[in-house]
Amino acid sequence: MNKYELLYIVGTHYTDAEVAEIQAKVAGMLEKVGAKILRNEMVGKIRLAYIIKKARHGSYVLVHFDADPSVIGPFNRQMELTEEILRHTLLLRAPGAETKKFEIFAYVPPLSDEGKRVENKPALVREKTVRTESTEEALPVDRAEANMSIEELDKKLDEILEDDLSEKV
Repeated sequence: MNKYELLYIVGTHYTDAEVAEIQAKVAGMLEKVGAKILRNEMVGKIRLAYIIKKARHGSYVLVHFDADPSVIGPFNRQMELTEEILRHTLLLRAPGAETKKFEIFAYVPPLSDEGKRVENKPALVREKTVRTESTEEALPVDRAEANMSIEELDKKLDEILEDDLSEKV
């Protein structure tokens, strides 16, 4: 028997009670093929990175189980045909994974207002690298420039481009 990890997403248009019924349905499908379930828990609800089957949010369910490898193919096909499940992934479980605590976090685009600050800390700022003919050297970044708005950044970029064009003429 191999050790597997299943993570699937159920649309949030289902109530918590309905999600529990779907969890029971999936557990029943696993038990029907002879799998031994070690963990079956709702991990959380978050906004999806992209729309799946007209759903913008999903409830994530994590299942750890042991099963014979020959039943995984038919079970995977059953999961694909289950209408309530938006997406799923089935992997071999890493050693000790069944004892770890799992949390999910919403995707935050890096250039959005939410991505600029995380937990009231400034966004990560990397040093600018300047290429010369023979070497690369890192220049320090002005923190005020790092926290510019898009409009300010566009204006500064226009100024730099105008300076470059006037020097070459």
